[in-house]
Amino acid sequence: MARDYRREDRFTVQVAGRYRGKHGNSRDIWIKDVSEYGCRFFDKFSVLEVDGEILVKLGNIGPILAEVKWREGSTVGAQFDHPLHPSVLDHIVREMDRREVE
Repeated sequence: MARDYRREDRFTVQVAGRYRGKHGNSRDIWIKDVSEYGCRFFDKFSVLEVDGEILVKLGNIGPILAEVKWREGSTVGAQFDHPLHPSVLDHIVREMDRREVE
């Protein structure tokens, strides 16, 4: 699959987020991984279309303009219109991740 070939590292996270679609529909989501260039999220009843534009919030960061690059069931991959600044990405990974650390 094309999405297995990454140009950057992705960080596994669990960050509460939200997206707004082109028709104004807004949904709460869980961001599952994030990189400088995009994210993967879980949207249980996703109706997003590939190549569609959305606005994404990762916690309190955003909205960030993104394009849906792929969708497999309830999992969606989105590419940000502009890369995240490295310090913003670091903040998301270090301070907003809600995974249980054992």
